[in-house]
Amino acid sequence: MNDQFITSEQAAKEWNVSTKTISRWRKQGLQSTKQWIDSRCHVVIHRDWLAEFLEKNPQRVEKGRKFSQMTPTEREEIIERAKRMAAVGNPLTEVIRRLHDATGRSVETIRYTLKNYDRQHPREAIFPKYQRSLTDGEKQELLEMYRRGAGVDAISQRFSRTRTSVYRIIAEMRARRIQEMVLDPVVPPEFSQMVEGSDEENALLSEPPATVGKPRKGKLPSGLPAYLASLYTVPLLTFEQEQHLFRKMNYLKFRAEKYRRELDMQHPISRLMDQIERDFDAATEVKNQLVTSNLRLVVSIAKRHTSPTSPLFDLISDGNMSLIRAVEKFDYSRRNRFSTYASWAIMKNYSRALTDQQRYHARFVAMENEGNIEIEQEEYDHEAAERYHSKQEKRIAAMLKVLTPREQQIIIRRFGLNRDREPLTLKQVGQEMGVTKERIRQIEILAINKLREAGMSPG
Repeated sequence: MNDQFITSEQAAKEWNVSTKTISRWRKQGLQSTKQWIDSRCHVVIHRDWLAEFLEKNPQRVEKGRKFSQMTPTEREEIIERAKRMAAVGNPLTEVIRRLHDATGRSVETIRYTLKNYDRQHPREAIFPKYQRSLTDGEKQELLEMYRRGAGVDAISQRFSRTRTSVYRIIAEMRARRIQEMVLDPVVPPEFSQMVEGSDEENALLSEPPATVGKPRKGKLPSGLPAYLASLYTVPLLTFEQEQHLFRKMNYLKFRAEKYRRELDMQHPISRLMDQIERDFDAATEVKNQLVTSNLRLVVSIAKRHTSPTSPLFDLISDGNMSLIRAVEKFDYSRRNRFSTYASWAIMKNYSRALTDQQRYHARFVAMENEGNIEIEQEEYDHEAAERYHSKQEKRIAAMLKVLTPREQQIIIRRFGLNRDREPLTLKQVGQEMGVTKERIRQIEILAINKLREAGMSPG
């Protein structure tokens, strides 16, 4: 790092203020940037930037220095009193509150003092359980509790964290979810010129135009069960409605993406995250409306691809996933009907998936038959059979190494590659692994594609 740059911790030490004060100064105009130091991203400040801020804000600086001044005696007294209160079972939040009332020091100053002591004296930590970082799973559970309406105090006790830490983790997990959002909107030039709050934007975000006359419901195929027949009660979209909904969905994703670029992931602002989540949820709602309006298309195509090894409902499940991807990728600005694009996407996926399943099923059956022939040509004995089966298992294991452990389990169960078990259906595998059969089908297709790309296809 350039000698002219110092970290926020170094700046705090040089000017006898807390790092919290430095953070506050940054919000009040102190220029800073970020640099990677020892594999960690640090906030750094150029000395010229700091000097300029100090010169322009002498009163603010003096206030910060007075605020942070704590004598060693006062610090030791706070620590000793905290030890006594913690020894009789008081939680951290209660200790901080009582010390705040007794000393007049801010809650943040006391929290920082105790946290810093525990970090420097891990074997004598006052609150050792607060030293352990929460796992990602625990953080996700914390966020779900908050979304379900649990109070911050209850969450603090459940996870042994201060209120400040709870809010920080909530913001961290929300920002992470926003970072992982898949947006990828189709962006025509008009979106970049759209003025937020304008009549044009309001019209774009409104409900689609109503149909003139009686809505089309489509002809109901014979022989469909009730839950599939209900799909045909959803009115078909007109071309104008379809265009409006695709335009609305992509604009909402475009706007969410624009706000996401403004979001500082290290210090996320709740107001900005609220807006991104609202736009993303609204775009998802429109996407679901488009999917629901086209589900009957999947049924009609799936009926033409049924076979003994590919039952109708498995094909419908797979086709629904193709439909969802088609909605996300469709370029409505070309003014084509979505049904044309979706039909092509669904049939292409059926063709590829069915071919792959047939090919790999035939390959594994052929390997088994090959072994049966070898054994029949010799006088049968258990040792030879065991050697043969071990050899086959090694061959299969070598093929499956390109897959993740979860994908390996699914392929083994689906094709009966474990000699002690029969092949299982999608539903049976799903029940074993605790997921839906639709999810098992998706993973199976992905695994087969991996095997093909790794050069495992026969011939």
